[in-house]
Amino acid sequence: MNVPFTARGIAMRLTLVVALTLAACGGGSYEETVAGTKLPVPNGMKRSGDKPVEIALFGFGAGQASFSGTMEPDKLVEFYKKELPARGWQESMNLRSGAAMLAYSKEGKRVLIAISKEQDQTWLNLTVGGVGK
Repeated sequence: MNVPFTARGIAMRLTLVVALTLAACGGGSYEETVAGTKLPVPNGMKRSGDKPVEIALFGFGAGQASFSGTMEPDKLVEFYKKELPARGWQESMNLRSGAAMLAYSKEGKRVLIAISKEQDQTWLNLTVGGVGK
């Protein structure tokens, strides 16, 4: 494609670069609510099961949601290491040895992110716990 360096040509090139960048990143994300807490989930990961499991007892609440997809575990780790701090979460744990386990805290809530891979399937588990549920 030979596009001249005009305003329209530059706009077409920028549109192509943005589209390719989004495709390489898995196409963005959506929000999932787990135990009353909104968390980002990459578009390449789909929820397993009907809805997150939640429990509330004596002022303490917790919930867990599972997702599966073909996104590489390292890309999921990169995604959460970028997205959660941008949303005000503080990293408190980062363990990687084949699988990955990340932990973040914010406003009395904690989120534990477990990432593993079995054959061609990647599994993502988000567990949220904290006071006030």
